[in-house]
This record gives sequence, structure tokens and C-alpha cells, in this order.
Amino acid sequence: MNILLTLLNEKLQDLLHAETEITESKTETLLTYANPYGGKPLQVLYRPGEDFKVTLNKTPRYYQQDSTKRLLADVAGYAEGKTVSLDCTDHNGTESRSDRVVNAADLEGIDLDALIALAVRVSLLDSVELKDLLASGGTVNAHFWNAKKDFRYRQIGDRLEKI
Repeated sequence: MNILLTLLNEKLQDLLHAETEITESKTETLLTYANPYGGKPLQVLYRPGEDFKVTLNKTPRYYQQDSTKRLLADVAGYAEGKTVSLDCTDHNGTESRSDRVVNAADLEGIDLDALIALAVRVSLLDSVELKDLLASGGTVNAHFWNAKKDFRYRQIGDRLEKI
């Protein structure tokens, strides 16, 4: 591991309170941070000359190597519970393949219309898809780094219920 990756790894370990599993090959290094709260691990993929690829839950995010400040700030927000990974599950229990990161504060006191607007704004689903998903018994799921804080939204009649 080069010095940049070594320093980044140390900072991420501190932020996440997690140990790192390091997998190295000739072309890339994968840092996997086991989630001490039982949730999904966080992964950082490093390839020389390419952006860092960071996966909080499902969908990777990319960060330039010459500026790790934003990467560290985003991971800190996730570790502190200020941001969450939002995804969907249909009535059969099938999870969506992608997720979106949103501010946890955007989910506080939210109603059905506001959840639909948020999902559209972050391109999780369009309004018709989300309305159909919720009406058929599906859920919108909020995943924190600390999985004990995770919750779901489901539609009961015309109202949104947080479970």
C-alpha cells in the first residue's frame, strides 16, 4: 500500500471504529471495513490513476484521489448517522439493486408525499413506481452504519408508517 492509501485507511478506521481487511493484487487494493454494528461492510477500492470507489451499501460512489477531504467527510457523516443509504424492498422481499445516500434529517417527520418527492429528487424511483411499490406492500428502507438504527417506511391506507 502506498502512503496515501495507508493514511486514508488509518483515518477511515478511526471514523468507522472498524478493522480493515486488505486485499491486494498487482492492479488494485480493496479495503473492507467490517461493520461492528452488524450491518453491511464499507468498501474502498483503489486503482492507481483512477478515482477511489467507495461502496456504503450497494451503489458505489467515486472520489478523486488528489482530494480525500470529501470522501472522509461523506464517510464521517455516514458513520455518525447524519446520512443514510436509502433503498426499496418489494412485497416479496426482493431488495432493489441500487441505493441512494440522503441526509437522515430529510427523513424526520416525513409524510407520504414528501417521501415520494425525496425518492424522485435522488432518483431512487419515479413517483409512479414508488406509489405502486408502497401500495402493493413494499417498503422504503433507511440503512445506517449502525444497523440498530435502521428503519423502513410502509404505506398503511393513505398514511406512511415508520417501522
